Amino acid sequence: MKLELCWVVSLLCAFVASSPRKPYTFRAGFVYYSATTDMAWTWKQNQGLMQMHTNLQALSNVHVITTYKENVPYDPCDPVFATWGSQGFDLVVGTSSGYQDCMISAAAQYSNTTFLHVSGWKTATPNFGVGYARLYQPMYLAGYTAGLVSETGVLGVLAPVQIPEIYRQISAWVLGAKAARPNITVHVAWTGSWIDPSLEDFVVAQLLNFNVDVVNVRTADVEGHLSASRNGMLSTGYSSDFRMVAGESVLISATFNWGALYTPVAQLVLNHTFAEYVGPNGPRNWWPGWEEGTVELTDVSFLAPPSVATEVQEETQRVMHGGLHGDTVFCRRIVDNTGKLVTDGACLDDSELLSMTWLPSAVVDHGLWNLPGRVCGVGTFGVFDLSTSAISCLPCPRGTVSVNSDTVSSCVGCPQGTYSTGNTTHCTACAAGTYGAVANATGCLPCPPGTIAAS
Repeated sequence: MKLELCWVVSLLCAFVASSPRKPYTFRAGFVYYSATTDMAWTWKQNQGLMQMHTNLQALSNVHVITTYKENVPYDPCDPVFATWGSQGFDLVVGTSSGYQDCMISAAAQYSNTTFLHVSGWKTATPNFGVGYARLYQPMYLAGYTAGLVSETGVLGVLAPVQIPEIYRQISAWVLGAKAARPNITVHVAWTGSWIDPSLEDFVVAQLLNFNVDVVNVRTADVEGHLSASRNGMLSTGYSSDFRMVAGESVLISATFNWGALYTPVAQLVLNHTFAEYVGPNGPRNWWPGWEEGTVELTDVSFLAPPSVATEVQEETQRVMHGGLHGDTVFCRRIVDNTGKLVTDGACLDDSELLSMTWLPSAVVDHGLWNLPGRVCGVGTFGVFDLSTSAISCLPCPRGTVSVNSDTVSSCVGCPQGTYSTGNTTHCTACAAGTYGAVANATGCLPCPPGTIAAS
């Protein structure tokens, strides 16, 4: 009887072992700040999503479902994070720094869902982590390229928001430019926004007045590159290869390969080991780079002299090894643009890189810029002072009205039969019994005796 029972049990076990397991359905959702068609930050993020999907789908007994929501603003907190958490998604990825507090709140509420915040810095609950990539590494090489190619020795940076991530990447770009050309000058102007095409176009045009011939476009869209091309300047890009949109005037781009980050993170989620992961910068904190394949560099544009590509390759071999992080970008004597010594040659560690709020010597920091039309009020026009980045608002001349307040050319003359005393956005029609003899009038004349004004 015992032998027969053992045989039955063994047969049952063999049957269970040989039966195909039902595939596990892994669901992941990505939240994007802009559209997946922007050919920039979000387009590259979505490429990472698709790469992760393909890699996971190749695993045995895993069925992968991925989705995304685009054009999601920071404020108010979008319900998509909590919605996907309540639906039991395995992984939710927020791809912009402004989602941080919203994601932390959702992670605290839905512990069975893993949340990964890209470009964040706070780690909270065991189901919440942060990740980024060491883009400053190829940014250094892009700056090196710009320094080699510049004919004027004056470079520009179209900068977005003033956070450590941007200071770090701009600083690496400037250090690269200085390595190629020690006496380089770099003008940095900030827009205060990731995407603001009108302001980006204005800033790039103003940088031309400083004799800038190569501009580092660090905003999150293509407009800066297009503006540089229109103004006869070359540019360097970040995130994706902007040459696809703006052509060969884009010298080179430092790009992301997000799939190299998202795939291993998703595998940890599948293996239920996400909470236990400890990276070099702490629990559930990822910051891979050149060695891991999360950052890359495009080829040099054919508009650069033929020797430039070779020189960039040689600099890559010199810089992209050693140090504390697989590179020596910040392992040199560095003085900031106020004259303060940052390091006498020792490598900056990650805590110093992650908290950067300085720019290297050679930088002229112009601060935040704005469009005059957004500053000046009714009946005025703006005058932009390049030396101070200040906007002075002056009244429109008498006989004219303000259209959009950008420049004095925005003050348009009033047509015949109307007048303006200045400081207004509309022309006033001449009253009954009066007439306007000329355009740009500051008042109307009385009709002579025995006449009336024609309508």
